[in-house]
Amino acid sequence: MYLSYSELKDKIIKGVEIMQENLFSITKYLWSHKKATINQISEDLTLDKSTVSRHIRKLKQSNIVVTEGSLKPGSHGGRKTNVYSFNYDIFQVLGLEIEQNGIEGVITNFNGDIIDKFVIHQKINKSNLTELIINIVEDKKNFNLYAIGISLPGIIDPIKGKIVFSQALGIENYLLVKELSNKISLPILIDNDSNIGAAYYNSKLKNTARNILYIYTSIPYELKDLVGVGIGIIIDNHLYHGSNNCSGEYEFKFNLVKDKKYETDYFNFLKNFDEEEVFEAVKAFLDNLSEKIGLLGSILDPDTIIYDGNIRFLPELALSYLLEETRKKIFMKDKRKIKFLKESKDESVNAVGAAINFITKTFEEERYLKKFFKKLQTV
Repeated sequence: MYLSYSELKDKIIKGVEIMQENLFSITKYLWSHKKATINQISEDLTLDKSTVSRHIRKLKQSNIVVTEGSLKPGSHGGRKTNVYSFNYDIFQVLGLEIEQNGIEGVITNFNGDIIDKFVIHQKINKSNLTELIINIVEDKKNFNLYAIGISLPGIIDPIKGKIVFSQALGIENYLLVKELSNKISLPILIDNDSNIGAAYYNSKLKNTARNILYIYTSIPYELKDLVGVGIGIIIDNHLYHGSNNCSGEYEFKFNLVKDKKYETDYFNFLKNFDEEEVFEAVKAFLDNLSEKIGLLGSILDPDTIIYDGNIRFLPELALSYLLEETRKKIFMKDKRKIKFLKESKDESVNAVGAAINFITKTFEEERYLKKFFKKLQTV
């Protein structure tokens, strides 16, 4: 029995779709598992070995996959078994953490490993944000950049690429991605800083933490301005956005310091005064912050509370005090098992998290993965 033209066409289209689905599945598998043999891929994805082998050849030709090595034959002899791995260095991703007092940036490979790192200390607002990002991309043009991930304070709409409202940056209803795309040809993904940080730690601590309260504290460039605080919430290892995508947004009406003697920029404040004086100057702020987070921790009952943001540059004396005061202000603290953590001064959580946010979407959402393969055809 012969197939009609339309039936033959539908069959071909269906076959192409299945081939693409298998190719994508194998690519995602190797990206997440780092390395595997054809047998392992075949068993885990329930695909024929011949199908896996055929797609591995294609992926090797595109330099997406490389031969990692081989396993020795078993006791009964036979050929060596090749081990294949994802080529994480095929492209790089630019990750940017935007705060009101500057930009921290990294360039990572597709595993989130840092290749380059930089910091810009400057007051950021609507008048200079777009231009600064464009200048950074131009400065990093020698890297094989694939995409840009950006972490921002405030209410962010990642789908529209829009800063809905950012009190810290003084920006409202600004289509940042559209503005950047007029000058930058790379894909761009923006998201809220506290969500990116919470998701980063959810991945990092997945085996030890299920419910995380992540506090992103953005101290302004000029200390006369108010400190920005964002909250990222992980419940049962899932990021909680809330009913209106506003989960964690909180107006924290406090300055870091009260005494006008210290009204300089943040980093000069840290540089020009000794640690004891800095601690005494910020102690009232730490008391207010710990009280608010203690209340929130008491209500949500997380297993881990993490402080992050540029608050991490305060002296160790001040940070230890903040953690201990937060612990004290948790209701029924002796009945709960809660870990209190702070980000390391050298760990670029949100910059790396912004890059990983884009990388993860590339291998979790088909439309992003299609763009990845399309990019390879032009390289």
